[in-house]
Amino acid sequence: MILSILIGLPLLGALGVGLFPNEKAAKALSLAVALVAFVFSLALYTGFDPSDGGFQFRELHPLVPTVGIQYSLGLDGISLWLILLTTFLTPLVILGSFDSIRQNVRGFFACVLLLESAMVGTLASTDLFLFYLFWELMLIPAFFLIGLWGGPNRVKATLQFVLFTMLGSLLMLVALLYVTHEVKSFDYTALFEHAFPQDVQFWCFLAFALAFLIKVPLFPFHAWLPDAYTEAPAGGTVLLSAVMVKLGAYGLLRFCIPLFPEAAKGFAPWIMVLAVAGVVHGALMATLQKDFKRLAAYSSFSHMGLIVLGIFTFSLTGLQGGILQMVGHGIYMAGLFLLIGMLYDRRGSHEMAAYGGIAKALPLLSFAFMWMMLSAVGLPGFGGFSGEVLLLISAYQSSPLLALTAIAGFVLAAWYLFNFYGRVFLGPLPREFPKFPDLSPREMGAILPLALLSLWVGLGPNFFLQPIEKTLEMKVIEKLKPPPAMTDFAAEQRRIQEAVEQEKKGR
Repeated sequence: MILSILIGLPLLGALGVGLFPNEKAAKALSLAVALVAFVFSLALYTGFDPSDGGFQFRELHPLVPTVGIQYSLGLDGISLWLILLTTFLTPLVILGSFDSIRQNVRGFFACVLLLESAMVGTLASTDLFLFYLFWELMLIPAFFLIGLWGGPNRVKATLQFVLFTMLGSLLMLVALLYVTHEVKSFDYTALFEHAFPQDVQFWCFLAFALAFLIKVPLFPFHAWLPDAYTEAPAGGTVLLSAVMVKLGAYGLLRFCIPLFPEAAKGFAPWIMVLAVAGVVHGALMATLQKDFKRLAAYSSFSHMGLIVLGIFTFSLTGLQGGILQMVGHGIYMAGLFLLIGMLYDRRGSHEMAAYGGIAKALPLLSFAFMWMMLSAVGLPGFGGFSGEVLLLISAYQSSPLLALTAIAGFVLAAWYLFNFYGRVFLGPLPREFPKFPDLSPREMGAILPLALLSLWVGLGPNFFLQPIEKTLEMKVIEKLKPPPAMTDFAAEQRRIQEAVEQEKKGR
């Protein structure tokens, strides 16, 4: 029942918030619902068995028995941390958005809760029809978060986001219908155990992968990302960058590699090249930005390329590093975008030229920014370090050239982030710069958990790695192994069958 609660509670909360007449009460209700959902989600970790690589917390109820559609939920090591990341970040997004959203307040917080429900449903679904339903449901609140509460260019950003996402979703739908028709089931386990022919694997992998790589996004399918991140309100950007794009990487691990392993091995070198191209391209574009929210958007895109690179090394180190980096990236990018939103609320601008020397005026905010930035550049002991090391080690073992090229992207990341910090926070404070309040207790309440968790990921990575190892070995690595050689008996039976067929042809 716990997974149904995590899906249903935010959904009911969104309805309640939308109907509440008082805006302050609606804010309080949305925060309360998100906090209760997070508390419930902790039972997923305490009740999780790391030695069991299969689905746990199973729920199964028939929906449309005539066509085999079921309300089927489950959780394993691939989805565990992403669900917990979703429930952890949602109350922080709500708390951090209390003062920044001033129009249609109830609608905003209802959309945040609806998006949480859809993301948890996507991660927990073990029926492909249910998965696709939640996958598409995510698009609705994301559409409104950008389109209604976004910046001046929100219409363009929303259209790009929707068109790119829908294109990928339609391709996936075609492949989904094909494979479920062939297996005669929407059940993930039945699809997982079915061996698809190589030609089917090629086309279905391509359709599924395009949908997920657009969501990641992988170079060159990233055109929607800079505008969407820049125009969305801070809370919306956090959910997009910290959770929603991770569902693209999750789809690669859950569907593309296990269901179509031969095609995955064939496409892997090309995807790895594109991933490294994204790392370098994102870093180079970030160095050119004068708008620091857009700089953070390209930085996020660059870091996601490394996650895809590690996943397609197909090693346990790379796969574990990919999931660990998804968690670390979600935490420090959430912190950076929340802090960027807090700066914008004070100054009304994302342009670096509008700032300078503000560490003297806002020491707490400046220290928090430095903390999250050190995590983003992968300083040892912070959340971005452990995952990056695992990913780069596995990438180097697979292709030293690609790994070294990816490292160049992260050298650039250190340069553009420290350059940004120097221009905005250091130096003399402009004389005409207005006096703004430093971080409020509410804002500190939104940032402090992220800062502490980032440190936890950096100093104690084994806590996060252990629960995912068995699942990755059983559901990803095992599927990539070549089929076992035939026994002598099986070989003899094949020779007899071939001889019979030859005799029939001779007649």
